[in-house]
Amino acid sequence: MKASRLLATVAIALTPLIAGSAEKLNVKTGLWEITSVSQISGMPPLPKDMLDKMTPEQRAQMEKAMQQESKGPRTDTERECITQKEVDHPFEGKEDDDCQHTIVQTTRTSQEVRLTCTGEHKGSGTFRISTPTPESMSGTLDLRMGEGDHIMTVKSQLKGRWLGPDCGDEDEEEEDSGSQDEHEEDE
Repeated sequence: MKASRLLATVAIALTPLIAGSAEKLNVKTGLWEITSVSQISGMPPLPKDMLDKMTPEQRAQMEKAMQQESKGPRTDTERECITQKEVDHPFEGKEDDDCQHTIVQTTRTSQEVRLTCTGEHKGSGTFRISTPTPESMSGTLDLRMGEGDHIMTVKSQLKGRWLGPDCGDEDEEEEDSGSQDEHEEDE
């Protein structure tokens, strides 16, 4: 999986962070635009059997691509439909057996979540979000994935703004394909 796509997947999975506790983030449901500025370094944690099957040329190509990713911050803009169901049950359908999301604390204007993966893709990280108004958010994502020689770190700054109550095609695309995102990249 391409590192930037991995980051986008993690960020989208963590975006509707409205805890299942008494206190919930005060955010509006509907269409949100979320921009992340990320710095990725290191090699992605690929399974040993996958690495063993790669030719030297494929490994060199992957290493070159990761060096390109590490040269500077990358900006991605995603549109995400945040539904009431996601507000009420934030990680339903987004968590697998190998990764757990632990909500450290939640208030109406902030939340901290710890991510721990213990399966094939080991890693851990912290996601912090601030919602100064129901129509705006900012956050940080700090991940460390892999072990041994293959450790990748991701540091990201996120900013989001509510676009409106109607998700339009974004809601339908979510149902049809799981996650269909729009990307804008500045390199």
